[in-house]
Amino acid sequence: MSATATSIPTGTYSVDPKLSSVGFEVRHMGIATVRGAFRDFSGTLDWSDGSPSLGGSVAVASIDTGDPEGRDVHLKAPDFFDADGYPEITFHSTGLEPIDDGKVRLAGEITIKGITRPIDLTGVIAEGGTDPWGNDRIGIELEGAIDRREFGLKWNQTLPNGNLLVSNEVKLLLSVSAVKAA
Repeated sequence: MSATATSIPTGTYSVDPKLSSVGFEVRHMGIATVRGAFRDFSGTLDWSDGSPSLGGSVAVASIDTGDPEGRDVHLKAPDFFDADGYPEITFHSTGLEPIDDGKVRLAGEITIKGITRPIDLTGVIAEGGTDPWGNDRIGIELEGAIDRREFGLKWNQTLPNGNLLVSNEVKLLLSVSAVKAA
């Protein structure tokens, strides 16, 4: 079941990293989808002033695609994210609006490798509730896509069949459980 921003109790919420995920998907060689996640992230949702906002960051060095000695090392290198030079990816929202079928569109800006671009994420805001320990929680499920080249992530190879080794489109997947501040 989903809720709207106006039905969420006012307050400030912190993302619970134990019950949340920040993931991505990208086509590899045009034949398979590689999935990954950032394991170290934080964020806040503020519903206190009638204009809901969400902001957060991920530690680039926490990238995990299931290949820590190969692909993950390459993704942290200057060819891709340059984790030493740009240790964080950040996001902040600029607007929220309801769309069809109980879904919402969260407009915002994402910064990767020092380059900031607009992004729209769509999904649902779950009905809030109180967990067994008395904490007020809300949940948000969002997805969107970026063209990685717009952020200086240009390394690639064209294969003999014409496919790219790494797709230029990257799908972003966020599943957030957030706890209201006391």
